[in-house]
Amino acid sequence: MHGKKGSASLSTSTDMKKIREKEAELIKLKNKVKAQNSSKSKEPSEGAELEKDVESNTAAEPEDRTSHLVKTLEMARGKRLLICIKGYPDPDNIATSLALSHMCSGFEIQSTIVHFDQISHHENRALVKKLDLDIEEYSEQFDYTSYDYFAINDSQNTELPIKIPETCELLVFVDHHKKLGSVKGHFVDIRETAGSTSAIYGEYLTDSRFGFSGDSMEGSRIATALMHGIRSDTDNFVNAMPIDYKASEFLSKFVDKDLLSLISRQSIPAKTMDLTQIALQRKDIRGTFMFSGVGYVREEDRDGIGQCADYLLNREGIDTVVVYGVVGGEFVDGSLRTKSHVLDPDKWIKDVFGQDQHGVFYGGGRKDKGGFQIPLGVFGKCSDRELLWILIKKTIDELFYNKIGVEDSESAGD
Repeated sequence: MHGKKGSASLSTSTDMKKIREKEAELIKLKNKVKAQNSSKSKEPSEGAELEKDVESNTAAEPEDRTSHLVKTLEMARGKRLLICIKGYPDPDNIATSLALSHMCSGFEIQSTIVHFDQISHHENRALVKKLDLDIEEYSEQFDYTSYDYFAINDSQNTELPIKIPETCELLVFVDHHKKLGSVKGHFVDIRETAGSTSAIYGEYLTDSRFGFSGDSMEGSRIATALMHGIRSDTDNFVNAMPIDYKASEFLSKFVDKDLLSLISRQSIPAKTMDLTQIALQRKDIRGTFMFSGVGYVREEDRDGIGQCADYLLNREGIDTVVVYGVVGGEFVDGSLRTKSHVLDPDKWIKDVFGQDQHGVFYGGGRKDKGGFQIPLGVFGKCSDRELLWILIKKTIDELFYNKIGVEDSESAGD
């Protein structure tokens, strides 16, 4: 009797075990079907697929991003890469272009750094000269058709002033500004949590797979350039984020401090001083805003517009400054500086000037500064420069007044 009871108990135990196994299999099957249905419902369209890639890449951990970059460069091994500096070259995009070129050399990628606008700022000219950087200014003789890929750093979009072949794909796109739509590229890293693009590259270089060392002259040049890029784009670390400090800690071991000091202490050009005087004479104060149209500016003096805005922002009672002028007879170029806690330069400029027919915004910005560039088009051919400037100034000023909600007749300046 006792033996039969034990046998029945064993049979029941075996049956229960089988039931639990079947239940587990059923749960697994349900989860698998649920996952497949979820995947189908979330399957992106051709346009949305890119957005998904960008989001996942941006949200990835640092080591995941760097691994993705390593795989991307490995994929392009032995190819030719055109590293494009958009807009007027500044410390951040110059330094990151130099760093990317160095990283590419470890994967036998032949790279060329090209810029389309003149290097006008005195600090930037000093950076290129003192570090003996190998960057090339674009000309009509430049052959860009032989490149397999192109790369862009420190820019909100991929628009280039040249038409490159469709076979030339975007290999790398790294930026720290607000994202504008989707970017189609093999490696995309957009981080608004960084105060500079140089800091992002500093993070990449901490990875041993790039073999970065400050023992060599080239390593010291790159570290110095990136440190200058971080310092410049964070306003001497006033607007620095954790990644900027972390990258600076790593780079500081390799920086040529004497050279960095020399680059940072260049004297202000006489033309910039003259431009500042003009900006002061033509200032237009509306509440806490100050606007100043400085007229016609030579292309090589364009960076003086931003420096004027920096200086005017020091005036008591002013928290936002916009300085603009006609640069090179082709564009209305402007710079915005603010210490307002509520004004978003990026949104403010986009709201004022909008987009062109291709959907590209005329300007943008970040935490405390921004800029815009509006082509004159056929109006640039006007022979009466004085009349043209009156028209430009009236139009720009009215846009500003409408944005801040004041009438043109209200008292201004002193």
